[in-house]
Amino acid sequence: MAWKAASIIAVAWLPMATSTASSGDLEPPEPHGAHPMATGMPPRDERALFQSDMALMAGMTPRDPMGGMPMPDWQFMTMGIARLQYNHQGGPSGDDAVESVNWSMVMLQRDVGRGRLTLMMMNSLEPVTFQKAGSPQLFQTGETFEGRPIVDRQHPHDLFMNLSATYRAPFGGKGAYWAQAALRGEPALGPTAFMHRASAGENPTAALAHHLQDATHITDDVITAGIGWGRISAEASAFHGAEPDEGRWDLDFGRLDSIAGRVKLELPRGWSAQVSHGFLNEPEALVEGDTRRTTASVHYGAAGDRPLAATLLWGRNREEHGTFDSVLLEGAYQLTPDDQAYARAEHVDKDLHLLETKGLAAHSEARGGQEEQAVGIRALTVGYLREVRRWSAVRAGLGADVTLYDVPPQLRSTYGESPVSFHVFLRVRWDRGHGH
Repeated sequence: MAWKAASIIAVAWLPMATSTASSGDLEPPEPHGAHPMATGMPPRDERALFQSDMALMAGMTPRDPMGGMPMPDWQFMTMGIARLQYNHQGGPSGDDAVESVNWSMVMLQRDVGRGRLTLMMMNSLEPVTFQKAGSPQLFQTGETFEGRPIVDRQHPHDLFMNLSATYRAPFGGKGAYWAQAALRGEPALGPTAFMHRASAGENPTAALAHHLQDATHITDDVITAGIGWGRISAEASAFHGAEPDEGRWDLDFGRLDSIAGRVKLELPRGWSAQVSHGFLNEPEALVEGDTRRTTASVHYGAAGDRPLAATLLWGRNREEHGTFDSVLLEGAYQLTPDDQAYARAEHVDKDLHLLETKGLAAHSEARGGQEEQAVGIRALTVGYLREVRRWSAVRAGLGADVTLYDVPPQLRSTYGESPVSFHVFLRVRWDRGHGH
């Protein structure tokens, strides 16, 4: 299965990237980290971090809702990332895999009336490039496989990660408004998802607190409206609250039964912040009850336009059977145009009995309607990436990272006293901006 995944990723993804830039392409390479929308604009710092699609959208602030350039005709952009990696998770609960973490995005934009219409589609082949039960990851929980909760694995992302249409327009001298309709999208809850943050864009691992912070980045049937003035904006969403089911190839339509709201603040000198709260109706397939999620985060360099980016993030799930908290600090630093170091430290509350038993039946019987017993998990990841080859729109790099854990005494018989996990990977990243 592992080498099947490797062949699939090579055949299915690399042609998408090299179709716009082959090894014989005579175009000079764009500056490292150049913003795809910056065609014809002065180059940025050559050590600026990569800007993802979400950073692009976030860059359209109330003060600049049109993204800095006119688009009278349809403009096309594509970008994505694929990693072929060896994943080792240590200790008695660990596992090994050869797999691929990947996503791609295509976006169409044009000016319509006084505003701009953006059509976006994002996809992932992880349903076939991960093991069926998911990517091995110690202490990770969330979603289901074969009717049981996923434990010690990160679930694969769905084939369709985003299918959305967004319209945004300016008003007054400093204001903007926007509206989005998405068959699958991201409601106004939490920060930018981990895989799209400048502070974690080269880190192949999902945060252990993913389901307390930004798991709603793949949500069905989302309607969002927002308004902003100057450096502050507010938005609200109605959406279907259930997490994606085990069918990774389709959409999971449902009624608009959940709501969320978020306030963002753009601060001087590269700083920004957000606070959000949401009510999720019956989000988990196997556990009854609603969830109230609250997040707050402070970011430096979130736009990816400088060598350093950092995120400090707090997230809480208040459920019928208990309250769970998490804190995350992560950062990335571009030492040279070809060398990046990244790190993540986090503390997250997990359900003790679920980690011990790995199964819901025993977990439910032991709970007996009482609150779940939370136990704090601490993890520290440090990693490094080296760019090894560039084409006009494609970059290839080699990377590695290692994760250490502080295991609570109650779980040392299950996980060992000091398990060590690591990844070694080949990363291919591509982007092709407007005007091509």
